[in-house]
Amino acid sequence: MVDEKTMETKDNRSGFALGVSNFSTSEPLLNAEKIVACGMDFIEPGLAKIYAMSSEDFEAAAQRIAGNKIRVQSVNWFLPPEIKVTGPDVDESKCRQFLECALSRAVKLGAKAVVFGSPGSRSLPENFSESEGRRQMVSFCRLCSDVIQEHHWPIRIAVEHVNHTETNFVNTFAQALSIVREVDRPEIGLAADLYHFAMENESMELMSEAGDLICAVQLANPNGRCFPKPGDSIPGLEEFFRRLLEIGYEGGVSVEATVGDDLESDCRLAVERLKSCLDSLA
Repeated sequence: MVDEKTMETKDNRSGFALGVSNFSTSEPLLNAEKIVACGMDFIEPGLAKIYAMSSEDFEAAAQRIAGNKIRVQSVNWFLPPEIKVTGPDVDESKCRQFLECALSRAVKLGAKAVVFGSPGSRSLPENFSESEGRRQMVSFCRLCSDVIQEHHWPIRIAVEHVNHTETNFVNTFAQALSIVREVDRPEIGLAADLYHFAMENESMELMSEAGDLICAVQLANPNGRCFPKPGDSIPGLEEFFRRLLEIGYEGGVSVEATVGDDLESDCRLAVERLKSCLDSLA
């Protein structure tokens, strides 16, 4: 079992709760004990991977996570690429079937937010109408809201701005905010990601306007999309944290980045770098 001292939340540390997202070889569900032992507060596993697990494997993983008192603040990697939310192959019944199972598993793990990046699911086919894609995206978000409401689940979908090198649809925070406002459901919020802000060279000003719509936060050092380390120059990091503090954000901040030679070292150094930045803003 993980030592109780490693399970301190943001209330007992400087700034936000910090975690590790599923990305590259991080595998938070598999490496959960290592991640929290290195100073992180929570894990953010990939929901599409969780959905693909057998019932027996999922139950065993859920029991292990609960038994070790490991916090699952959120999940990412929402949709497998074969489930489309835009384009001619959208199947609402297939989407609903996925949501019923996947979201129930996320809730059982304790997740409060689902980061909705999923570029393979939402990218528009060539020559497909952007306005129709937007209508479909709004419709899918409302379907998510309906399923969450029907089950009274305490979870929100966090629509993510994903940069133009990964998808051709909803690349900026401004675009994501516009869609969330059109959806206009309390179950549908926003993800804010420092890496995607940097890749699109987008101002963070709208974070202040979005306020409590922001329900999940991710970051990486944009130079190589790697874990932050002491001494790294990370343009925009201080402003990013400052705007989160100004809006009273109370969720977690997860590192979604490529793992280097050693995950444990990456985690320890990232905690040191991020805490140092937060201390400077205190």
